[in-house]
Amino acid sequence: MPSRPFDPQWTTDAPALSAILDSLCADMTAARAKPLKSDAQPRFEAAIKAILLDLFRAHESDPSLEVGIARGSNRITKASKSRYGASFLSYRTFTAAMDALEDAGLIVLSTPHWDDPAKKNSRVARYMATPSLMAGIDRAGASVVDLRRHPNAEGIRLKDSKKRLVEYGDDAFANMARDRLRIINAMLERHWADLALTDQQLAEELKRKDGTRDDEAAQSFDFAARTVYRVFNNNDWEQGGRFYGAWWISIPSHLRRYILIDGKRTVEVDYSGIHPAMLFALAGKDIPTDPYARCVTNKANEDERKLVKKAFNALLNADSVEGISKIKKYDETLTGRNWGGFKRFIVDSYPECADHFGTGAGLRLQRMDSDLAEAVMLRFAGMGYASLPVHDSFIVHHDMRDVLVDTMKAVFRDMFGVKSKVEFDMGEGENVEPSEDPIEPDIAGLLEPDGYEGRLQAFRASREPR
Repeated sequence: MPSRPFDPQWTTDAPALSAILDSLCADMTAARAKPLKSDAQPRFEAAIKAILLDLFRAHESDPSLEVGIARGSNRITKASKSRYGASFLSYRTFTAAMDALEDAGLIVLSTPHWDDPAKKNSRVARYMATPSLMAGIDRAGASVVDLRRHPNAEGIRLKDSKKRLVEYGDDAFANMARDRLRIINAMLERHWADLALTDQQLAEELKRKDGTRDDEAAQSFDFAARTVYRVFNNNDWEQGGRFYGAWWISIPSHLRRYILIDGKRTVEVDYSGIHPAMLFALAGKDIPTDPYARCVTNKANEDERKLVKKAFNALLNADSVEGISKIKKYDETLTGRNWGGFKRFIVDSYPECADHFGTGAGLRLQRMDSDLAEAVMLRFAGMGYASLPVHDSFIVHHDMRDVLVDTMKAVFRDMFGVKSKVEFDMGEGENVEPSEDPIEPDIAGLLEPDGYEGRLQAFRASREPR
């Protein structure tokens, strides 16, 4: 079954869900044989709420999703002291909360932990919400829209060359980036993004992509995850910086056309060939309409263009041209060249970029394109409109297409001094297939809609003054 690590950084301010959590904390406290000390009680209750909220979130995104929760003292203590963890974590109160929730039948151990003797493939224990917990939440009318990422969760993440999170101290750049990120996330939280697919269609998509992606967020449709964080790489603030964390970033690309913002159809606009375009601009050269066209022999063959794009960017990310291995799904019949010859063909075709191939420049270019993305979103936040980032593209309400195009061009011009090209795809969320069959009114569905319509209604209700 699919799984992901435990994330304690979730909270709620919804009255119904908060009342459930408070009631369960009271029950767990009353069931204890020995009262906790006054300073331990808040941590005990915080642990209960964090565990329940994250397992509820997992169930809502995919009923088969397991959550890996480490219970060892070293792991818990390390997480409590990390800027990426949660300060309320302590070994005694966290394990006491886990035991209490298991005893109450609210969470269940679905896959036991396993220690690999070779220390390569060990597995932490995995848990799921029980039907009893989900039934109680359902009776109270709580939903996934009631979940929100804790505002103090670290949104500026630094990783080393092995993609491990790095602890860092007070840093001026990180502080300013974090302040700007709060503005962006506040903009995202004011709107509800969803997919115009039925629950059955979502379930079918989950089955279709099961096991096809390794990244955590791609394993489910986690509609609660509607804010972003930035990831910088190689222990260097000048590398990476792209935005991650929101559900729409990692879904299969063919589904993005079904994205709705506040129930309305959307349009996705992207920078065309962003990394070669930036390199042309930095070299003082005019940016071609299609930066990859030089190496495409059959202009009508989109598959060949995709190979050129993948190989071009792989060459930028690689530490050497000779050492880069063949890209996935490389097809000699499309290019007419073996892999070695195709690499050399691309390098020779782009003298403006020759000094960047095989130097690992890709992550430094990502820093630039992430700064472009930040600037675009900040401008939309200032206008009071939603803009959903997907690395070098953005999704907005379809009526905002021209505003987005102008904004993206202006931001690129401000950063590089030249114009860029953008492309757009219209969404299909509001399209309706015609039918000659009479439509019977669904009164119950109108009064209590489910699926994306139900989530939107719940989100709107949550925004109303209490």
